[in-house]
Amino acid sequence: MVKPKSLVSVINAADDPNPRNPHSWLPLIGDPPGTQGLRILYGVLRPEYRGVANLAADFGRLKLQPVPPPPDAPGAVTAARAEVLLPNDADDRFACADVFLAAHDAERPAAKAVLLAYVTITYPTSRLHVQYEAVRQIMQGIVRAHGVAILLVQHAPHRAANAKAPHIHALIGRRITSLGLSTFVPAFCGDKGRDLIVEACAPLRDRLALNIQN
Repeated sequence: MVKPKSLVSVINAADDPNPRNPHSWLPLIGDPPGTQGLRILYGVLRPEYRGVANLAADFGRLKLQPVPPPPDAPGAVTAARAEVLLPNDADDRFACADVFLAAHDAERPAAKAVLLAYVTITYPTSRLHVQYEAVRQIMQGIVRAHGVAILLVQHAPHRAANAKAPHIHALIGRRITSLGLSTFVPAFCGDKGRDLIVEACAPLRDRLALNIQN
């Protein structure tokens, strides 16, 4: 079987860093806007991009809160769904999104090192829970295969009168054990990581090809 190849073009090259737009904090490769069917974006968040410092916690918080939280609950998740997927032997503390994100910031590595790998998957279905479970299964496979932790966040833009399609973000961290964070999977430190995601998402493409969305 021929493995899918990465789309190496950066689709957000013209975007200047914007503190309210996390998609401007890293180069994104993948299917261009307007792509029908399954769309996959991939990028690597580093401690510095275009001279601007990044934090995994800030990036993740904007994904967890696509709309501002209520004043009486500033830490509330306003995304449709969110959870941290963990390997079986991982320390349970990392099931908390804030702990997961803060741990990746704790070491403050060199500017060209890696904080997180980032994936956005738009898988068109007629129900949010169907989309979430389908993508969740794919990401659980990544967790099992590579021993990494993944923060999974679903956005439902229509709930905020936004025309964008519902989609899911995956923030892929380092390998994790009962002792805490370990090493990064080398492929997820660069564009080859998208090849792994595209290959893992083959079942989603097959379902769409068969027009099975529910």
